[in-house]
Amino acid sequence: MELKEFVKITLEQIVEGVASAKETIDAHGGTINPTGVVFKKDGSYNSYDHAMPQDVVFDVGLTSTDKSGSLEGIGVFLGSVNLGKKNETGTENMAVTKVSFTVPLVLPPGKRMRG
Repeated sequence: MELKEFVKITLEQIVEGVASAKETIDAHGGTINPTGVVFKKDGSYNSYDHAMPQDVVFDVGLTSTDKSGSLEGIGVFLGSVNLGKKNETGTENMAVTKVSFTVPLVLPPGKRMRG
């Protein structure tokens, strides 16, 4: 899977999961991602009239495969590596590079906490 597809799917599923959970949480008197909140973080007061931005932190391994001199592609490393197949000749080299980045995301807004 390419990195751009991994990031896209991950962010979509986070938003869809939060939106899906919102109904159940609201029914029990809770709220997800409240609006109109004032809070203290890192010694400073913050106020958000809309929902509070969340940081989605990605820490992924990217693989680059070179087989018999031709670049096969770069993708997200999601599991174990199997280098080689039966009855296959040639040389295959794989490099894994770690990439970390943060994407700010405003989730679907919940109830307003102050008027």
